[in-house]
Amino acid sequence: MKIQNRRLFLQSFAIGSLLLPHHYGIPQEKSDSKRFQIGIQEYTFNRLLRSGKLKHHDYPIFVKKELEIEHVEYWSRPFEGKHKDKKFVAELKKRTLAEGIQNVLILVDEKNELDHEKKSERDLAVDLHKGWIDCAAHLGCSAIRVNCRMGGDPKDNLARAVDGVGRLCEYAKDTPVKVVIEPHGRNSQNPDWLLALMKELNHSHAGILPDFNNFGSYDRYRAVEKTLPFAPAVCAKALQFDEEGNETHTDYYKMLKIVYESNFAGVISIEFEGHGVDPILGSLLTKELILRGLKKARNS
Repeated sequence: MKIQNRRLFLQSFAIGSLLLPHHYGIPQEKSDSKRFQIGIQEYTFNRLLRSGKLKHHDYPIFVKKELEIEHVEYWSRPFEGKHKDKKFVAELKKRTLAEGIQNVLILVDEKNELDHEKKSERDLAVDLHKGWIDCAAHLGCSAIRVNCRMGGDPKDNLARAVDGVGRLCEYAKDTPVKVVIEPHGRNSQNPDWLLALMKELNHSHAGILPDFNNFGSYDRYRAVEKTLPFAPAVCAKALQFDEEGNETHTDYYKMLKIVYESNFAGVISIEFEGHGVDPILGSLLTKELILRGLKKARNS
């Protein structure tokens, strides 16, 4: 199976620092049946959306019907620039409320980077992302998922990210919306760099999105374990399956045991990126792996 992969090479930056994590959702008991919810990321259906076979406003009801999933994440591209259109966003919210669907977060793929080396570019990035904070708040989402992937010298890059992301967090502080950094290229794939960023930001509205498959050459299991305390959600990325239905890049049983043994509580979202497999089938296989992995973790 040919795989689409958004990963870039890691620039290692080991930072040994003690952090005070935010612990977004601590369950009373690890075995609480309401502790985890399965969600899905709209990017899973990027080919259907681009071809016009699936419409953005129909996506939430589509995944409820096809996958029995009621927690949805959005992708910025299918909004087609209408995220500031109050009627457009209100209609999406109306449809989800009517179906009992919970809006979780928005994956924001803006061209302008929050950690750009030029302050004028960071200023523009902050302004562009503010509209997504407003959109997420209107929809009832708990976060927007952003990139810091300019790279360069890790310490210089850290300072730039603190500036851009910090200003966006300040804008979001009077809303329920967190600014969650995705491990998505260069320094941001290094969990120690992300943890250093959390320490420097020291902001209640800053977070990290642990991704099962986006930490580059760094040990993915250790990376997820380190970043879970700062996670309002978890990305269960899947690329390819073997004949027994196991994901070929990530040991889901091992990964979900780490998630289960942590203090994380919330949405574990499917993000299927495999080519050559229907995204509905890929999503169902991923959902089954999550359910089996959590069951095994509870019984171990």
